[in-house]
Amino acid sequence: MIEFEFNREVYALPENILGENDCTYTISEQLGKGGNGIVFECENAATGEIFALKILINPKYPRSQRFQREIKVISCLSHPHIITYITHGNMSVIRKHSSSNLRNLNNQQKCIQPFVVMRKADSNLREFLTNNLSQIRFEDYYGQFVGLTRALEQLHSEARAIHRDIKPDNILISGDIWQISDFGLCAQLEGEEKHLTRADEAVGPRYWMSPEAVSKAMGLADEINCCSDLFQLASVFWFVVTHRPPIGILTIDDWSGPPSLGKLLLETLQHNSSRRPSSTAEFLKSLEDIKFA
Repeated sequence: MIEFEFNREVYALPENILGENDCTYTISEQLGKGGNGIVFECENAATGEIFALKILINPKYPRSQRFQREIKVISCLSHPHIITYITHGNMSVIRKHSSSNLRNLNNQQKCIQPFVVMRKADSNLREFLTNNLSQIRFEDYYGQFVGLTRALEQLHSEARAIHRDIKPDNILISGDIWQISDFGLCAQLEGEEKHLTRADEAVGPRYWMSPEAVSKAMGLADEINCCSDLFQLASVFWFVVTHRPPIGILTIDDWSGPPSLGKLLLETLQHNSSRRPSSTAEFLKSLEDIKFA
């Protein structure tokens, strides 16, 4: 069994798990954790390939429904700039005791937790930028910007979902490809989302939330939509080029890249969503035209 601590509780996992694809995976080192789950490295027992294993540890409503929706969304997407889904399933997890009260060693609870296996990345964009403080060349980031935007357009148009959690930590780097990951907060454009998100719930990453997401968290009736994802993506692009998040009143003087790209990002970072590009497809077309400007 593999033991780990999560929210001051100690859990134990089996060393091997079986995915829906009938492949066995051996769990090894812990890679990270968030508010609702934990990520381990795992190995395909037959091929030796290394993957990332994400396990939901806090399965209460609506987290379990969101986790199942995350699996549904990423399993139907296939794009080089979206993290690759491999399989999913359920595993038996033992909650052993509270780490602050070791006298309860015999108080064990067995439960079934969902998991998803994905292609393991090398690092994330935040780590990459921290280790590369010099300005990144246009020819190095422009293709990544186009690829990430095409991936977001596929999420919007094919999966009919919005991400809501785009930030440097959730842009993973696999080789020389930047990929959108962590779809745990994604929402369908139609249907069930109103039942999973409170009217005043803060949805999105701190410092990278769109203005309408901030307003919604304050109880206002603003809608989080595709333009909100574009705002977050443009914020990340601005950060990549300037090494500063786009906070406050911005002008082209705050920009250090090609003027045509800066102009497009300033339009997409408008606080009034109606002044931004009307769709991901429109933003993508403008972005692709920049190389000819």
